[in-house]
Amino acid sequence: MLRSPPPAVPRRGGIVHVPAFAEEMNKSRRMVALQAEAWAADGWTVLQIDLHGCGDSSGELADASWETWLEDVRLACERLEVLGAPVRWLWGLRLGGLLACDALERFGLGCGLLLWQPVASGAQHLQQFLRLWKMGQVVGKAAASERTPAQLLEAGCAAEVGGYVMSPLLAAGMRQASMRAARATAVQWFQLGTAQAEPLPAFVKLAEQWRTLGVPVRHHAVESPTFWQAQEIEVAPALLRASLVAAVEDCCGVSA
Repeated sequence: MLRSPPPAVPRRGGIVHVPAFAEEMNKSRRMVALQAEAWAADGWTVLQIDLHGCGDSSGELADASWETWLEDVRLACERLEVLGAPVRWLWGLRLGGLLACDALERFGLGCGLLLWQPVASGAQHLQQFLRLWKMGQVVGKAAASERTPAQLLEAGCAAEVGGYVMSPLLAAGMRQASMRAARATAVQWFQLGTAQAEPLPAFVKLAEQWRTLGVPVRHHAVESPTFWQAQEIEVAPALLRASLVAAVEDCCGVSA
């Protein structure tokens, strides 16, 4: 979905949203839409994409791979360039944060990273996702099988977990993906939960590497529910406000 600024509002540039994975993406749609609307009203052109096999995109998740998802991000940036809204931020949520960082490094996209509770390890995130199958077995919602989804994926077969059919290529790509200090123009890292939370070890390590590269880095601890995994759809007003301000500050060259 493309959201453009009102005609009378000065243009600031483009933002590409790289979504979370599976049910986390669905639970986050309300928050993502609210943030995109707020940025568009403030002069940003925001492109919300559904990755291959996800949401309203073409294809099946069973055919997706990490490589096709990286290409989706590149094409989204290219589209905004054509529309005259050069991408200033890749806005990644959860696994989308890891994918955004990987795409920025792979294609030299020359923009910033605005990350909402990003996943630093694809292997760890995959492991957490595969646990849904075990939980489904406990409550009787997972089909009986001689092999677990992890074993099927390792054998090169697709596996169904929580209603999502994952390809072995996607699983392999996730296992290999880990966040690195890509040469972004700036990094805005949002850690959600309580406003008094100390930075996570993954952020501390990466922030040191980014600063060594001369990349401005800012950590935000924001009061927010874990809306990507809540039973009911939840909204985090403090996160919406902080993200709106953060995008403009670093765009204008304020150092972290």
